[in-house]
Amino acid sequence: MSEDFWRIVGEYQHLGFDPLRWVPSCSNEVDNHTLEDSLNEVKRTNIKLTPSWFDSFYYMDGKMPELTRRVYNFENPVVEKEVEIKRALSIFRIYTELGYNSALLSRAIQKFFKSFRSRVFIKKNTMAMTSHPEAQFALLDYIELHRGDKVGYTCANNSVTQITDPTLRPESEIHSNIALTSGLEYLNLLGCTTGFKVYPVYDAPTEQMLDEIRTNLDSFTSRYNISMEDYSSIKIGNLFYGTTAMANTVKELPTRYDQVEEGMQIIISNKMGSMPALSLYMLTQMNNNNINKFEQNGISLDILSAAKDEAIKSLSEPHFSLGRIISRYCPDFGTKYDKNTHITAVHPVGTDGFFAILRLAELTNSHIVISELPMKNEELSRFATRELLIENSTASSNGSHLIVTTKDVTGSVVDDLRRHNFEPTVIGFFSKKERPSVTTRPDIDKYIASKSKLSKLMSVAQKDGCH
Repeated sequence: MSEDFWRIVGEYQHLGFDPLRWVPSCSNEVDNHTLEDSLNEVKRTNIKLTPSWFDSFYYMDGKMPELTRRVYNFENPVVEKEVEIKRALSIFRIYTELGYNSALLSRAIQKFFKSFRSRVFIKKNTMAMTSHPEAQFALLDYIELHRGDKVGYTCANNSVTQITDPTLRPESEIHSNIALTSGLEYLNLLGCTTGFKVYPVYDAPTEQMLDEIRTNLDSFTSRYNISMEDYSSIKIGNLFYGTTAMANTVKELPTRYDQVEEGMQIIISNKMGSMPALSLYMLTQMNNNNINKFEQNGISLDILSAAKDEAIKSLSEPHFSLGRIISRYCPDFGTKYDKNTHITAVHPVGTDGFFAILRLAELTNSHIVISELPMKNEELSRFATRELLIENSTASSNGSHLIVTTKDVTGSVVDDLRRHNFEPTVIGFFSKKERPSVTTRPDIDKYIASKSKLSKLMSVAQKDGCH
């Protein structure tokens, strides 16, 4: 079994792709705090970077923004064809060494943007890592807005294939499905219900493989009746999967972080901790001896395989029902927000897991109390942490998000989520509006093996005398 597995892994590596780099961290992206620290240090350039998990602009009746794509060499960008449009989304693929050091990454980003003359505002940036220096690139999708009647918001996001299933061949549709689904996920969380459109970002070293990827993209967009604009491959010559995505809502956005009040409750739409099953399953494929080790700890290969399949399913199938639910609890565009009727705020969990709660505390400048932490595969996650196999065992798949409401709204939102096969739980509440901090009653260190991540968490939690 391992021999076949490593043969396929070798094919990925030959194509310029890292199929296993994500295993310890459950993601192939730069850690969010490392990325934010790096971008905050980017100064003295014409580029304004304000990291966020999405971008949005007014939706003009019947008009989608126009997207202009530019792909650059990350180390030596040539900007003769620079676009004089003031807004963009960016995707970077950078060398692994940079992705773990915020100072090195900051210097590399500043060097990249130094030659840009036109001012550009970038709110949504996604940064993937690669062990292949020749596979590095930077992509800017410039957004040009139309004039017209404002009827709502167009929301935009971009994404890459965070994880890979190297038990399947490199040309498998699962990889492009994951990239496209990830791009759509945050649009659903924002309550978007119409106008879904994807702009795939992909590459491969052979024309045959590019054709197979295009077939897979067509299959996905046809299955879900989603519009697609194909700009062709990015022509770097190394395997890559990603996308930019947009969609519309005629409601107000559920991102009122400044209006969160003491006593408001936090719902999580699905349990945390679904991603470690993927990593542990890959460890059994990498080394057959791990199967015996896991089974001796009560983790059978059958259970692990089923959990892995469930996580892959969530990663590769869009949750459009989530968008309809969120939209139901948002005021119509231009109308007044009512805290006792509407959702106040949302925030994705994703592979950040518990650290998404810290981010929510920062965005709302609040003290959050967590009383319950529902985990998808609790014993599996504890084992992965105890054996130092996974950095953060609270890492979650798509469908797991934080939703902030008053008690008057919580019950209805929870009921609607359950009716659409989510597993929602009220996990805590906002205690004080003073400074970002988190009190967690569950013993969180049972799920976080990374000393640096745990140190960051405890530095916030210990301020309130908790652990």
